[in-house]
Amino acid sequence: MGVFKVEVQAVGAHGCERHFGDGSTVIGCERHNCPDCITREFVRRLKRAGCSIDIALLTHWPGSEQEVNDNLLTGVRSGNF
Repeated sequence: MGVFKVEVQAVGAHGCERHFGDGSTVIGCERHNCPDCITREFVRRLKRAGCSIDIALLTHWPGSEQEVNDNLLTGVRSGNF
């Protein structure tokens, strides 16, 4: 057992639940081709495999004024689209 970090920066495809704003709980649409839901499922699978996860964020438009963060552990969104 050891600490590891997974970091992916991707471009393309449109995720889901853009109508939810700051402070909302975002669960996802569960479409097989939704990048947001694929990421959520990845985190769920790591947890099911016994991994202890400290931080899991899905950051939309990182580093920009429009940055939105989805906390994949709590489901809470910070920021607005």
